Amino acid sequence: MQSTPGKTAENPLTPSVLNQMLKKHLSEQFGSFWLSGEIFEYYQSPAGHSYFTLKDQNAGIKCVLFRQKHSIPLKKGLKITLLGQMSLYEPKGDVQVNVLKVIQGGQGDLEQQFLILKQKLMEAGLFDRQRKKPIPKIVSSVGIITSQQGAALQDILNVLLRKNPLIDIKIYHTPVQGTDAPPQINHALREADQGKHDVLLLTRGGGSKEDLWAFNDEFMAYQLAQMSTAVISAVGHETDESISDLVADMTCITPTAAAHFIAGDFTQLKQALMHQGRMLDLLLQDKIRIKQQMLDASHHRLEKVHPKNLCEKQKNSLLSYRKYLHNAFNNYWQSKHNHFDQLQHKIANLKPNVHYHQQELKQNLQHLNWLIQESLKSSKQNLGLMANDLGNKNPLQVLARGYSVTTDFETKQIITDVKQVKIGDKVATQLKSGRIHAKIFERFDS
Repeated sequence: MQSTPGKTAENPLTPSVLNQMLKKHLSEQFGSFWLSGEIFEYYQSPAGHSYFTLKDQNAGIKCVLFRQKHSIPLKKGLKITLLGQMSLYEPKGDVQVNVLKVIQGGQGDLEQQFLILKQKLMEAGLFDRQRKKPIPKIVSSVGIITSQQGAALQDILNVLLRKNPLIDIKIYHTPVQGTDAPPQINHALREADQGKHDVLLLTRGGGSKEDLWAFNDEFMAYQLAQMSTAVISAVGHETDESISDLVADMTCITPTAAAHFIAGDFTQLKQALMHQGRMLDLLLQDKIRIKQQMLDASHHRLEKVHPKNLCEKQKNSLLSYRKYLHNAFNNYWQSKHNHFDQLQHKIANLKPNVHYHQQELKQNLQHLNWLIQESLKSSKQNLGLMANDLGNKNPLQVLARGYSVTTDFETKQIITDVKQVKIGDKVATQLKSGRIHAKIFERFDS
């Protein structure tokens, strides 16, 4: 009967199987949980996934935030609260937190202090490029302000002695970490400033933000600004930023990079000078060739604008315009002449037959007079008939024959029926010779 894997030497676990078991156990044991801390050692892959360490004052844990889960921009020093699940990266056996959601919780305390001091010193002008001193191109004497026990010093000395063994080096020992370090660094800076060196190097190796905090001292910033000797600051690694880097006259990304800059390379400088000499010779020849081409082009342009050539060109142009205008005038004149002939022909065809139209007009006039006489005769006859008819219909003619018209005295309504009045009503009677008013005292119905 086969035993459970891992319980006997004959049936051992493999790293892959063990990591799979640990990953499953962590996922089942913890589930999802909320975690708060400060981002440290942040990195974002080309695919958009974020890898960082979330830490507090005593510990840290690796986290991964996949691109699909991104909700807020992350950066080093940012304090966040995240929802995550415990997991294990099987190929390496690293425990990590898979981030499901991120909520910003404010920047870390040290980061906040750094930003406040940085803004204060910026407003005071300590970062201004105009106040910074130039660094000598060739350094024969350098003062190094750092810890004699630091690994960074050994790297610096190795580079300086290998690349420039003639350079004069003096070390000003000081602690570079801890709460007591800033005043001692300031004392070493003042001592080194009196050493008449070509340049001073303030440096230490990499570390956490807390390890490098001694170089974020406000008094040190003002001390650096008052130095009479040019100062190079090389604190930590490339991603680290300190107040001393911002105030110093020059900043290098690492102590080793600062040593390379200070030492220089005489062999390389000689080769560079020889190369530049050859380049200058080539550039000079190229410049002469360009100037010769420009001279030839200018000579060609000068020939084009020479008065003789211009006059000849303008003469040819005038002759061409003269010929063009002559042909255009001839064509225009011929066109107008043809048009005039056409108009004359049309006028001749449109000339009216005056005698015919005079006869026609005379006949029309006679016919019109006859129509007028006939219309006048007919109108007179109609007028007589209408006058006679109007006379017959005149009410006065009816009254003249003994008739009268009686109307109500008040309403002026013609009375045609005896029932329209009653005894006592007033009436008015119109006769031929006048008008009489009467009062009804008796009515006879038919």
